[in-house]
Parts: sequence; structure tokens; C-alpha cells
Amino acid sequence: MKKVKAALPLAVSLALGLQVLPMSTSSVQAEAVANAAHHSARIEVKRANAFLTNVANGKAKEAKRYFSRSLQSKMSEDNLKTWWSALTAQFGSVKKIGISVQGEVNTVHRNIEIPIEFEHVSATLTVRFSQNRQIDDWRIVPEERQFSFSTPPYDIPKNYSEKQLSIGKAPYELPATLTLPTRSKHQNVPVVILVHGSGPSDQDETFMSLKPFRDLASGLASQGIAVLRYNKRTYEHAAKMSGESKINVDNETTDDAVLAVKAMAKQKGIDSRNIFILGHSQGGMMMPRILNHTPDKSVRGSILLAAPSRTLPELMLEQFAYLVSLNQLPKEQLAFFQQQFAILQDPSFSPAQPPKEFLLGTPYFWYDLAHWQPAEVAKSQDTPLLFLQGARDYQVTTEDFEGWKQSLSQRSNTSFKLYPMLNHFFTEGTGEKSTPDEYAVSANIPSYVINDIVKWVRETQK
Repeated sequence: MKKVKAALPLAVSLALGLQVLPMSTSSVQAEAVANAAHHSARIEVKRANAFLTNVANGKAKEAKRYFSRSLQSKMSEDNLKTWWSALTAQFGSVKKIGISVQGEVNTVHRNIEIPIEFEHVSATLTVRFSQNRQIDDWRIVPEERQFSFSTPPYDIPKNYSEKQLSIGKAPYELPATLTLPTRSKHQNVPVVILVHGSGPSDQDETFMSLKPFRDLASGLASQGIAVLRYNKRTYEHAAKMSGESKINVDNETTDDAVLAVKAMAKQKGIDSRNIFILGHSQGGMMMPRILNHTPDKSVRGSILLAAPSRTLPELMLEQFAYLVSLNQLPKEQLAFFQQQFAILQDPSFSPAQPPKEFLLGTPYFWYDLAHWQPAEVAKSQDTPLLFLQGARDYQVTTEDFEGWKQSLSQRSNTSFKLYPMLNHFFTEGTGEKSTPDEYAVSANIPSYVINDIVKWVRETQK
């Protein structure tokens, strides 16, 4: 965990898990702590409400009053007004604002959640506060149906402990969880760093009724392998990232994975000779670049789950065509992306000056992914690789799996495993191809996948 100045408010220090008081059963101390926490939350609720009221009334200058320095630098008054205009154009006008409540507290942010009823949809605005009670970010998410999550049989809490950390660099520090095997108290252990797929994602890689990264953390740690997982930058710092004019895939994925490797090399209890990276979907696609950016020989091996070997436009158009065949995506949506990707792949396309017909936004990001050939780059690398693929995956298919095999056929330190029953998130189902509805069913990564990863790590470690 990063060092925190002694001047931190008591409640914030306690929320971060810092031991600022000697252990005591004193009711006086307990009451003081509770009062401090309550006072801090009251201030944050008041500031969050003021932010929402001001931005909704077009008072951008007043809305920025409690912004942190880093958010001030990324979010201008015009950007703030544009964000709110675009939001209400999509969601409709505000009908009702609910009662603000304190949400998650992590090593980077204290979160205040405000339910909002718009004309067309209900949503929750999460206002993120820094340690000194300044507004440091926010994100707004439409309400979805309530999903349930299941606990796999291999998740036995007595087999592991969890430590809350921060990784990354200001202004994009990320809350992280290091899951450590219980039996490793007196020895250093290998670690697997988890890198997300596309889109904003929390450290569990939560999607509908699935939490694959939580499954991996408990499963691997129960067998003696530590796991580091962290909130993705676009999840924890959504507003600041939207203010970046030249955001690319390195900003979104690569850089934080590299910083996580460097952090684990210095982490107590971790065997720095045996740092592994596991990338799912886009995280696997970017693995060759992550390996190129990490210090030489600092990564012992990499595990790629459902990793694309083709360019993103080719992959996405195939995926969208399948969804159209299921009547789960309008044909017009497919046609739109076909047009946009054609513009993107035109040799004259420049992300610095995209044509007005290009409507996807973040041109550097899309240009990067449209021209990234991961399997070609991996040919010249020598880090051991394990490829795992679900045969029923419709998002990243066996064509990508075979693409890796063909490209790396001259390498001797690659392993491949295909699972007949698994989908993109490595949960079981029936039928030749999975469908999006499958993700709404509470499920877990099977133990045989966990065991295959454990076996490979043990065989590959120094």
C-alpha cells in the first residue's frame, strides 16, 4: 500500500484499512471513530449534491468548486456542460433525485451514490472523492436488472487472505486487491496479475451474473498462487479519461498492467522471479505489447484467455453479424459499424484529423486497435505462453485460437487448451455457440480451468 500522510482525516485512514489506533475495546474510541466517519460522509454527501444541482442548472463554474486539481485539469467548464447536455439528450430531463448514500470505500476513492430518475431511464451517479474530500471523478450508470452471483466450491475463505493496495501513478491510481494463500505467510509465492477485457470494468471483471476475476483469485490463491486484480482505469477514472484528447489502448490497458508488474516485483510476500500476467479478451490481445513494455525478463509467463489474434474491426463485425442473426442487434447497427470501420481502415485516415464522418470518438484508441496485429508481434517474443479458449465463445472464436497456433507454430514454449463447453467468460453452457442471455445465469469458472492454470504456472515457474 502506498504511504499516506499523517495529516489524513481519521475516518479516511480507517476506511483505507490503516492502523491509526492501537487495538482497543474502548467504547469511547469506537464512538469517536463512528462520529468522524459520519462527519466525513456528511461533508461528501453535501458536496456531491451541490455538484449535481449546479451541473443540472448549467452552473459549471460552481459545479467545479470542489474538484481535485487533477480533475480540474482534465474537465473544463465547456466539457462539463457538454457532458450534461449529451446525458440528458439520451436519458431525458431529470424528474427526481433520490437520497444520497455512501457507497464503496477503497484505497483511492470514497464514493457517494445518488439515484436519479430521468425521463427515459433511472440511473445512479457515483461521485468519487479523493482522500482530502475533493471530487476526483464520477460515473453514471443506468439501472439494470438485479443480478445474483454464485460462489464456486473452490472459494474457501480460510485458504486465502486479501490485502487492499493501490497501483499505478497519479492522477490515475487504481484500487487493487492482492489475494494471498494462507499457507504462504513465511514464504514468497508466485503471483498472477489479471488484465481485463474491453470496456470499463471493476476488479472482479463483473459482467451481468459473472465475476470471473473473483473466481480466479480465490481459486488460484487456494492452491498457493497469489493474484492481483484492480479496477480498470476507465472504471475508476471515467470522467478524467473522457477529458483525455488522445486516449489510446496503452492508456486504457497496457500502462497499468506494466505498473502492476513493477509493483509486484517490490511486494512483500511475492516471489519477484515468478510474476505471471493473465489477460482476458482484449487484455490477452494486448499481451504482446504489455510484454514489450515490461522490464526485460520481469514476467515469467503469460496466460491468454479468449484472446483475439485478429484485428478488432474484423472480430467485432463477425460478432455483430451473429447478434443480428439472433435478432439481438438491429441490422442498422451492423451497417453503421461496417461504415465506421471502413473509414478507420482507409489508408488516408489520420487520428489527429479524423473525417467528420467518423463518429466513434477517441480516434487514437480505435486506430490503435484497428492496426494492432498481436500474433505477429508475439512471433519474435520468448516469454512462455498458455492459451485457453472456450469452443462456444461467439465473441472471440476458435478462429482466433487457431490463428495463434499458426502464427506461433515455430515457438516451442507455447501451450494451447480448448474447452468444449465454455463461453467467452469461461462458464459452461450447451449448444454450438453461446448467446448473450447465457451471461445472465449465475455461474463460475470450472475447477478444471483453475487446475490447468495452476499446473502450468507450477511447471513454468523458476
